[in-house]
Amino acid sequence: MVGLAAHDAAPADPTRGIEPLNGGGVRVRAPAKINLNLLVGPRGQDGYHPLDSLVVKVTFHDLIDLTPRTDGEVTFGCSGADCGPDEKNLALLAARLLAASGGAGSRGVHVALTKNIPPGRGLGGGSSDAAAILRALNMLWELKRDAPALNGLAARLGSDVPLFLGPPASRMTSRGERIEPIRVHPFLAVLLVPDVSCHTAEVYRSFDEHPCPRGRQLDLSLVAGSPPSQWRGRLVNQLGGAARRVCPEMAKTWDALSEALPVPVHLTGSGSALFALCDDDREVRTVLGAAPDPFRRNGLVVRPNPW
Repeated sequence: MVGLAAHDAAPADPTRGIEPLNGGGVRVRAPAKINLNLLVGPRGQDGYHPLDSLVVKVTFHDLIDLTPRTDGEVTFGCSGADCGPDEKNLALLAARLLAASGGAGSRGVHVALTKNIPPGRGLGGGSSDAAAILRALNMLWELKRDAPALNGLAARLGSDVPLFLGPPASRMTSRGERIEPIRVHPFLAVLLVPDVSCHTAEVYRSFDEHPCPRGRQLDLSLVAGSPPSQWRGRLVNQLGGAARRVCPEMAKTWDALSEALPVPVHLTGSGSALFALCDDDREVRTVLGAAPDPFRRNGLVVRPNPW
């Protein structure tokens, strides 16, 4: 069974997931995340909802190649899953923000993003791309920005971006900017990424119209010390009801999988991606064997990302 490395409060290796390329460039992988547990409070006067979520980065990822330029320009190309307009892409915005923050001088970069994580699925792909860009360009341009400086830039790009500068598994609280390393027992997960997307703003709007009492977070010692079979049935995503209302097609998929699979099926983030936690490879085979087509063919088997 594949394990998740133990985490502590020590600073993460800033070069994790970054590899050199011929010609002086670098390649960086930007992992997706799943929310094991997601508690949401009522919207505050600042317009944000207080969150309390256990989050794990997984091995499903986007790929970013950074090629140095000597003219000071930041150029961008994207292929694969829906990239959206270039000018709104968080990867490009992150590169421009770091360049504008000073120190890059005449150095520029071409950003080539291969998009595997589609937007609107609750997997954090855009935020992860932005964080990966900040880390990789900080190294490529030899800027030597420390973790607080990068986190400050990340927060300007979006409330989820600092999460991806943090540890492999974390408890995310407040508006999402407070990140505490946690331990999670080894697991595998069958991840289903539906063709339909959930619009985050619409999900939160529906949540505000139909609020629910905020629950209690899982016992972290249980999550760290016991396999998922001992706690996966207790997972809660308080955006689930709102996501079902906003995206009824996703709700049908969720219901079909819940009826067919021998383990609980959960929603990540504001949706629409769904996942089933498994203790080991044998349970993964059982889950995939029970899944109806086309879910069996489209299910991705992921594990915690070591960085």
